[in-house]
Amino acid sequence: MTAKRRDPSVPAWDHDDIDSSSPPEIEDPYFDGDLEAWVLSRHADVLAAFQSPTLSVVGARAGNAPDDVDEVSRLQMRAETQEALSPSKLREWREQWLPAVQALVEKLPIDRPVDLIGEYARPVCFPLAVLATGVGPADAERLEKIARHVSAAAAEPFDPNLRSLAKASEAELQGCFHAGPLPLRDPGFVALSQTLPCLMANAWFALLRHPREWSRLHQQSELMPQAMEELLRYAGLTRVLFRQATAATDLNGFHIRAGERIVLRLFPANRDPERFPDPGRLDITRRVANQLTLGAGPHACVGASLIRMAAIVATQPLLERFAGAELIGPVEWQGGAGFRSPKSLPVRLRAK
Repeated sequence: MTAKRRDPSVPAWDHDDIDSSSPPEIEDPYFDGDLEAWVLSRHADVLAAFQSPTLSVVGARAGNAPDDVDEVSRLQMRAETQEALSPSKLREWREQWLPAVQALVEKLPIDRPVDLIGEYARPVCFPLAVLATGVGPADAERLEKIARHVSAAAAEPFDPNLRSLAKASEAELQGCFHAGPLPLRDPGFVALSQTLPCLMANAWFALLRHPREWSRLHQQSELMPQAMEELLRYAGLTRVLFRQATAATDLNGFHIRAGERIVLRLFPANRDPERFPDPGRLDITRRVANQLTLGAGPHACVGASLIRMAAIVATQPLLERFAGAELIGPVEWQGGAGFRSPKSLPVRLRAK
């Protein structure tokens, strides 16, 4: 079944959003002639695609070449990044970053409206981006503005104007980062300063719509690591990813020919009732396994451990200090086919 779209070459499934009143469509794999790609939305199929060694990363548009990094180089890059993100290094960054997080939380008022994105998410993520990538403090604010163009193009990868701005911005950023594994240079700066606030915005929006779960975490903050997995499943940021078969591939009984493209719909895969009972319910006590927001298998996000640590460290003090929060205005959304998140979260916070 092909989704109805104003531009047939741009994917747009109406219910693949956390603010949708209807569940997403979860379908058997099918070939979409407009997108010129197979579309996968079942959890088992998307998981199999992540685990397949014959599917390479490509861009959003048909005609993009597969990722030309050879497998040996890719594995070496992953190993270097995982070493750089060792548990001891993450603990070190956490200890250095946590005082800034706690200071920002303490400054959040209870006597006036607060925008959780502009007044907390973005300013709290910025020092972590500086810390993890080693960029000079004098350059960081300027680079943060440049990074916004790269993030905007990732959120809406079908906009040619955004792609053009992002290409120029990426070139400028690359010249400012020289040391360490590639994912902890300019891509890491973009991810931590731009993408991470968007991911947390989705998670916090989910908690604002489920005040009972906010209250439970306020009372039982030790549940936060488990709760974050459920928030990643329920309110994950990335909507679609794109792959291309480098060889003939069988995925769960359907055949993909070499050169064919695949669209991975992550939102419905994370809401698949075959994998997650009562998937439309946010339950922070759910034992979540194989949520796909951060990928899986050999194509899991190489920075997943850093993202999890950061999301927990930024969220836990907020919920520990405030017993609840109430949306007090309309939520403005940003992004597009790649990912979508609240641009602002106007709230009134409640103390204990």
